[in-house]
Amino acid sequence: MLLAAGIVASVLLFAGCSSLPTLQQQFTQACPIVTADLTTLSTSPLIGSTDQTALAKAAAANKAICAAGGQLNVTDLKAFHDSLLPAAIAVVNGNPLIPDQTAILLVLNTFGPIVQQMVDQIITAATASAVPASAPAAASTPLAGAPLQ
Repeated sequence: MLLAAGIVASVLLFAGCSSLPTLQQQFTQACPIVTADLTTLSTSPLIGSTDQTALAKAAAANKAICAAGGQLNVTDLKAFHDSLLPAAIAVVNGNPLIPDQTAILLVLNTFGPIVQQMVDQIITAATASAVPASAPAAASTPLAGAPLQ
């Protein structure tokens, strides 16, 4: 399946690296794999129509956050991470007839923490930019024994 090829490509890509990829690189590399898996599963005859609908919603949301690039927002990421991704994981986990079920679950369960870290990173950046510059340092106290002025 497409997922297996993606995993192999990722392993080969990272094997030659002297340093780990950044969070943004991990997100960018995982996005198309997750989108492909969710999209494929949403049309699978092995999955009931209700679950296909849930997977289609997750696929659409994932495609949107992947396309957002530098314009990611916390609301979309949290909606995907907190409700749509767990629903997709539950569907895949509950259907042992899905080919490569273990590999798909590995990718989906790995993508969740990456998305959560993206949320945390955006919140941290927003908080850091909202904090006013520190107040000027108070005048130093006179040295011991020096007269007060």
